Amino acid sequence: VQEKDRSFPYCHVLGHNLSAKEVKKNPPKWKEVLSRCPSGVCSNGCIHGGFQERFRAESFTDEQIEDIKEDLKNICEKRLSWNPTGLEQASCYHALGHLTMYLTSANAGKSIKLCEEIAVKEDGRSFVQVCLDGVFMQIYQPLEPEDFALIAGKEITKDKVDSFCFSFSGFPKASCISESWPLFRSEILNNPDSLIKFCSKEEKEAQPRCYNGMFYVLVAQFNFDEEKIKDYCLKIPNIMGKCFANTASRMIETDYRNIDRSVALCASIADRKNKNECFDELVKYSTFNFHKGSPEFFKLCNGLPDPWRNKCLN
Repeated sequence: VQEKDRSFPYCHVLGHNLSAKEVKKNPPKWKEVLSRCPSGVCSNGCIHGGFQERFRAESFTDEQIEDIKEDLKNICEKRLSWNPTGLEQASCYHALGHLTMYLTSANAGKSIKLCEEIAVKEDGRSFVQVCLDGVFMQIYQPLEPEDFALIAGKEITKDKVDSFCFSFSGFPKASCISESWPLFRSEILNNPDSLIKFCSKEEKEAQPRCYNGMFYVLVAQFNFDEEKIKDYCLKIPNIMGKCFANTASRMIETDYRNIDRSVALCASIADRKNKNECFDELVKYSTFNFHKGSPEFFKLCNGLPDPWRNKCLN
């Protein structure tokens, strides 16, 4: 489809639908479907759809949730049939956040608690924040009829966001605020100052993460149009480097075929400091998006100018 229609780069919902069809064929094999989900295409929508198809038709009692909790704790971890990259693992825990809302009939409090229980690992790793992003995204961004039915009567309107989000603290509050962006979409897209105002509602330590998330969102909202993205980034001088850096990494995350476009975007930045920040970000993500030594890893590293090429390969 993308070869025929260049305006269809995101296709996240198509990824949902394709894996949902696969799970529907044989629901007990849903974990195998997740293991087969491709990365680097359709913004990793496949893994989300597989989860939701398996659990969308039913809510669980507290006892039933307790019974499957161990399964949920391990589903995003490395196993014989799945060796996830950092990106794949984060996408999986994000999808789990969406799933908790189905399991609890859109009870945000229970879903938050479930994320906190299943997304903290014994070795100290934590995926709680990305899990919580999935919880609140389910509230603010319903996509399909089942999503709208799930949150019926629990919708949060623009004028209620602050009172709703400020009833939480810590990670839940941060996710609640950042995921509310669809309610402020037109202001944020048309005025970079509105983006600053939006993320300023976060606690100071959470603001950099808010900007990261919003720059990721903007890339898709601008339909991966580099000129629109560059024009936007140039209007926010204090965080211009972050804007370009997150844009470049998001382009690759959405579709691995964007590696050359991503490198070219960084190379086009006139200011040396911001250009360096952009290339540094691509080096950082070289082993988050890809397995070290994979064809995509080498394509990215070898496409970078020195000294980043050398840093990336080493």
